[in-house]
Amino acid sequence: MTSTTFPTLPGEVAVLTTGEFAFELELNDAPSLEEVCRRFANDANRALVWFIRFRALKTWCARDDSAQWMSAARMPHICEVAASFELNHQWEFDPEAFCLAVDANCHRRSPRERG
Repeated sequence: MTSTTFPTLPGEVAVLTTGEFAFELELNDAPSLEEVCRRFANDANRALVWFIRFRALKTWCARDDSAQWMSAARMPHICEVAASFELNHQWEFDPEAFCLAVDANCHRRSPRERG
């Protein structure tokens, strides 16, 4: 049974929960299509959404100016933002807006949560 709409435009890419997106996320080793489809066994379109968002995050991470954002303390915030952030016309996250959203997410948490 599929409940997620197949995205034909970047603006149609569904939002995932942070748990769905960040589950066993390893940026340097993408899971296989089979693994992701198993994770979303009843919704193949949701698996596709996961891959689209993963690719957008990998593209953002590959930018030279993203290195300053890639600390272990920020990764949960980066994943939380990536799970729901709107994609641009290139099916990517707008780098500047994404960084602002990560920064806002970090500051929204209490100092103890920011660790």
